[in-house]
Parts: sequence; structure tokens; C-alpha cells
Amino acid sequence: MNTTNIKYLPTKANIVQRLLEEKHITAEEAVILLTNDVPVSPVAPTYPYPVSPFPGYPQYPYVYCSSSYTPQK
Repeated sequence: MNTTNIKYLPTKANIVQRLLEEKHITAEEAVILLTNDVPVSPVAPTYPYPVSPFPGYPQYPYVYCSSSYTPQK
């Protein structure tokens, strides 16, 4: 099997090493570049009410209002 035509993609470490050797970056910058950044996951906005079983109609909390009101004496 002839492996002379296989091209390997450069890794982040290889690129940083080359930039260090060519004095394009400092060692401090290399450390920052090689530090694994934790990706920030987008957070979906929360909907305070349950999803409506009827499409197109939002479901809100049930509030009962009586039509007969007698004030207290």
C-alpha cells in the first residue's frame, strides 16, 4: 500500500508549534490557544406554562371567576 499521497490535516498543536518556531506567537499565546475552551451551549427560553394540546391556542393557567359576587358586610 502506497502511503505517499496521504495528506494529514494539521492538528492545533502542529499549527501552534509551527507558529512558535517562526516566532509569530509567544509561549503565553500558545498556551491560550492550546487550552480547551468549553463551548457554551445555547439555552432555550423557558415557557412558564405547559404546551397547549390544541395547536394555535396557548395554554394559560386556569383562573376561575365567578359571576355571582356578594360583598361581605
